[in-house]
This record gives sequence, C-alpha cells and structure tokens, in this order.
Amino acid sequence: MNTNELPVVTVITPAYNQGHFLRETIESVLAQDYPHIEYIVLNDGSTDNTEELLKEYTGRIQWETQKNMGQTPTINKGWRMTQGRIITWLNSDDTFLPGCVSKAVKYLQDHPETGVVFGDTLLTEADGTPLYSSPKQPPFDYMRFLVNCNNTLSQPSTFIRREVIEKVGELDPKFYYFMDWDLWMRTGLYFRIDHIEDVISTYRLHAESKTVAQAIKAAPELEYMYNKFYQRTDLPAEVLAAKNKAMMNMWFMTGGYYYKGGDFKTAGTMAKRAFSVNPSGIFSLKSIRTYLYLRFGNSGLYQGLRKLAGKK
Repeated sequence: MNTNELPVVTVITPAYNQGHFLRETIESVLAQDYPHIEYIVLNDGSTDNTEELLKEYTGRIQWETQKNMGQTPTINKGWRMTQGRIITWLNSDDTFLPGCVSKAVKYLQDHPETGVVFGDTLLTEADGTPLYSSPKQPPFDYMRFLVNCNNTLSQPSTFIRREVIEKVGELDPKFYYFMDWDLWMRTGLYFRIDHIEDVISTYRLHAESKTVAQAIKAAPELEYMYNKFYQRTDLPAEVLAAKNKAMMNMWFMTGGYYYKGGDFKTAGTMAKRAFSVNPSGIFSLKSIRTYLYLRFGNSGLYQGLRKLAGKK
C-alpha cells in the first residue's frame, strides 16, 4: 500500500515534572518506523527541566507549555488539537518499543470492525532495566472484563480509532487513576476491543507509581466508575443482568485497594458490602476467599492459619 494512504496516528504525551524520563519517551516515538505520526507533548506546568528539554526538540515535535490542568484534561486537549484517525497517549515515563505504531495500525486496518487494539507491555525498573512483561491473557472478552472488575488493557500499548471518542466521549476529567479503564468500559458497549500478543511498549515502575498512599486514593474512583456506568440508560440486557456480580467484584476490588493502603477496617467494610449486593456470591469459593482475606487478612489468627496451611 502507498504510505500516503496510511492513516495519521496522533500521540499525546502529557508531561508534568518528569524531565528525567521524558527524553526517552520522546525518542521512542521519533524512532518509530511508521511514516505518519502526529506527536504533541503538552508541558502541564512543570517546574523542573521539562521546558528546557522540549526546546531541544523544536522543529522535530509539536509542544507547548500550559498552566497546570491535570493529566486527563491535558490528554483531551491534545486530542482536540489534532486530526489523526487513530489516537493514543503515551505518558512521560513510558516508551514505545520499535515497530509499536506500525503493528497497531496494521491490526486496525486488517480488522475494520475493531475500535480499540492493545498489545502487551514490558515493565521496567526506574532506570529502564527490564523486569517482566504483562501477564499472558486469553482473547479479550468485554463481559469478563466488566464483571470481573479487572482492567487487562495495557494503556501504553493501546490505540483507539477516533470514531470511538466521537461516539462514547472523551476521557472523564474526574478521573486521576482510572481514566483509561472508564473509557474501555464505555467503548465496549459499542465497539470491539482486541488484544495482540506482542510486547510493544514499556511501563516504568518507580517511586511515584508504587506508593501505598495511591492505593487508598484510587479506591473511590473505582466506586464512582461503576456507579456511573450502571446509571447509563443504554446498557444492553446482558450487562444489566450481570450488575450484581459486577458490583460485588467492584466492592472486592475496592476493598483490595484499601487493604493495600493499610486501611484494613475499610477493606473489611467493602467486603461486607460486596456480599450485600450479591448474596449468591457466598457460593463461590473464590469470593469467600476474597471476603475472608479483606475481613481478617491482617489478623494474627488468619496469618497463623495460612502458615499452618503452608501458604505465605
């Protein structure tokens, strides 16, 4: 195919005080072999060396500095500034691996019914040392994704047709942690989401991405996301029929975030709430185990019983 016929791919990088990672991010986009990339870096009021670094790339990328408005509104702003028919965002501490964009575009061209495609991601140390790839997974199933309350889409490896955003709307600016998860929930109501078994990006684990405090801050977003979703008036019968189980798993997942953050009392409350919305969950061994862990996992008795059972 004539390369002039290939669609423009828009990549937005929201940058805030991550100048020490940003160069690697930018270079990973510039190194792509895909011929039509529209790349914009939006400096969201950084106070570090971000602007000085971006000046080095003047003429090679589009960039601008703005007053701080937050990651999610910045991504939405970038998409509105652009025309690419395939869009994504790449955070300022993540990178594309070689051939990433070409692989995503080829899949979307070969599968016109697909609205979103995502690949796997290599997780790295802060210095870029490889750790492990995102877990292998079966073909994406929207109902499993929704009901299990488990976001399996690796955001740095995700590419979206612009018509998806035109149909389901932009990222919800109320989200700080789960703006992508919320978008996939809305997208799956109208578009196919597919997974390709290829590692095409990196996700950097560092102090800011692993803090315990973030777990507690993230928990209310999960509750807001599912409550908002089930208030929609366009939900199909299959989705409505799964509401109780989906909400149960949402409360379990929310409890898990509180537990990780050290708020064991609230974690237990979330566990009780899970069974209150779906009493039949008591017949699931997995649900019972999750309930017991969130209610009593921090107790000496529970830990002692696990040791007796030979579990860590």
